[in-house]
Amino acid sequence: MEPKEVLRRVREVEIKTRRIVDTFLASRYRSVFRGRGLEFAEVREYQYGDDVRYIDWKVTARLAKPYVKRFVEERDLLVFAVVDVSASCDFGTSASTMRDRGIEVAATLAYSAFRQGDRFALLLVSDRVERFLGPRKGRAQVYRVVRELLCVEPESRRTRLSTGLEFLNRILKERAIVFVISDFFDSSLEEAVRQMRRLSARGCDVVAVKLSDERNYILPDVGLVEVLDPESGERLVVNTSREEVRRAYFTEALEQRLRLERLLIGAGVELIEIDSSQDVLKPLLRFFVRRMGRR
Repeated sequence: MEPKEVLRRVREVEIKTRRIVDTFLASRYRSVFRGRGLEFAEVREYQYGDDVRYIDWKVTARLAKPYVKRFVEERDLLVFAVVDVSASCDFGTSASTMRDRGIEVAATLAYSAFRQGDRFALLLVSDRVERFLGPRKGRAQVYRVVRELLCVEPESRRTRLSTGLEFLNRILKERAIVFVISDFFDSSLEEAVRQMRRLSARGCDVVAVKLSDERNYILPDVGLVEVLDPESGERLVVNTSREEVRRAYFTEALEQRLRLERLLIGAGVELIEIDSSQDVLKPLLRFFVRRMGRR
């Protein structure tokens, strides 16, 4: 894109995500994430009404009086978006692609972090690390994030999320909120989930955002169709008029979806699914409301 076109697209995305955040998500973001990162401050003598779960039993035993631990909210949080930029995310059968929805999700998270004074970082990954934008605060960081998402030209068309997540595990020195945004069509999915589990074990809050499209599940009856694998370049002719072909297609897609869900549950990772024909607000809003209910 030309610089003027890039600036126009960045501005469009910023205006849309700002409306979503300021109208619907800002207070929910703070309720869900602010306060999750707590630093130990001191112990003090127990007072009526204190939560007994925070009693420091060692100090209590030593001083013969009940003492509780006091925590303070960390000054800021670190929010990381790991975004899949492989060729399969370019798929879409509506006015937008899965990649478009991924850009909107990442931009919404970046703007939410900006509104709360948190740091935001971006990692773009195919089967390698394509771009890394280190953590910063401020509106300028939102613009950088959106520009990188819009202008990236990946060196590889293939998917291997574990490469980017392993890189993140290696460089991350503190707790973070990590959103992994992908269609999760990844032959090394188990390894990617294992890396997510490692992040969770280190105290990170990991959320998987699955990008999808209705044609990922439903094959239309349109006769003989030549299909192209966007990552390998392999071509195949499929007779979509055969009911058994359409049924097998749906069954395979559903099994892949259920397998992903099982792996993520086992790793303690929450899942959000966003369709390319769907506005990102409703799925994100459901996620925040669900989190608020649990807290």
